[in-house]
Amino acid sequence: MTDIDFAQLQADLIAGDLGVLERERKAYVKRFWTGFVVCFGLIAVDLALWLTIGSNNPVPFAVAGGLVLLTGLIIMVYKHQKFYKNFKARFKGKVIPAVVKFVDERLAYEPHRGLMREYEESRIFNQRIDRYRAEDTISGKFELTDFAFGEIHTEYKTVSTDSKGNRQEHWHTIFKGMFFVSDFHKNFQGETMIDVDTMERYLGKLGRKLQQWNPSRPGNLVKLENPEFEKKFAVYSTDEQECRYILTPSMMERLLEMTRRLDFKVAISFRNNQVYIAVFNHMDLFEPAIFGSLLKEEDYRMLINTMKLMTGIIEDLNLNTRIWTKE
Repeated sequence: MTDIDFAQLQADLIAGDLGVLERERKAYVKRFWTGFVVCFGLIAVDLALWLTIGSNNPVPFAVAGGLVLLTGLIIMVYKHQKFYKNFKARFKGKVIPAVVKFVDERLAYEPHRGLMREYEESRIFNQRIDRYRAEDTISGKFELTDFAFGEIHTEYKTVSTDSKGNRQEHWHTIFKGMFFVSDFHKNFQGETMIDVDTMERYLGKLGRKLQQWNPSRPGNLVKLENPEFEKKFAVYSTDEQECRYILTPSMMERLLEMTRRLDFKVAISFRNNQVYIAVFNHMDLFEPAIFGSLLKEEDYRMLINTMKLMTGIIEDLNLNTRIWTKE
């Protein structure tokens, strides 16, 4: 993948749909703040009338001011949601696809496609899901390898009751980040999971013991011969021989290099003849700004760099080199 000419990209985008959207955004923001000023201006007039008249009964003025505030807020929220829904659809339908194709013609962007089926098939996360958002999927085929990656945010809910008996809901993130799936071109008989190793790093031998008793992971903890890999990851597999066949010395080095390049916490699984990688980057890369410029180069650099990092996994893991053939 070649280096990106950001000046050319920006010029092309501004000349097209992005330029139109940016002008509409500025006009909307101006209307929004005008409405805000008018709303609070009417409240100020209501307050001034009360002070001028000197009434001992402030209730009518308070009711009038409250009605103005409530009506204004309802109208502003309604108009904002309506504008943003249309604006986001056009941004994702026109601008993001242009950026994706500018990066690599082999890539396709599907804003409404999610990878929840792949997320669940990976078995990386076993926590019950009570709410999720999965969208903004980019897919492609580089030489022999089909792949896709997209944003996913999953959560579970807990409920507590305070001392007064009030019921409170709490939402907890299971995963928020970029989820990647690719053909590994081998029929797996078992499944192998790779977690970031935090227990052994902080608890030493005790942490390693606790890892062996991890009920959320299939099979057994597998000890491998790469000290750096062992320090960074905990590996579980239902088929140790197959696990070692997958995690060759070369593959372990490639996984280490991939995690250094991504610079985010990752979790990986090999099953269903696929490799699944969860990258915990906690970002919303495809959402347009309303109260900020759409022309900021750093936003597009972040999006494009993330795309290059994710598509780079194909090369990182040498997925186009077919060591095995499917049986």
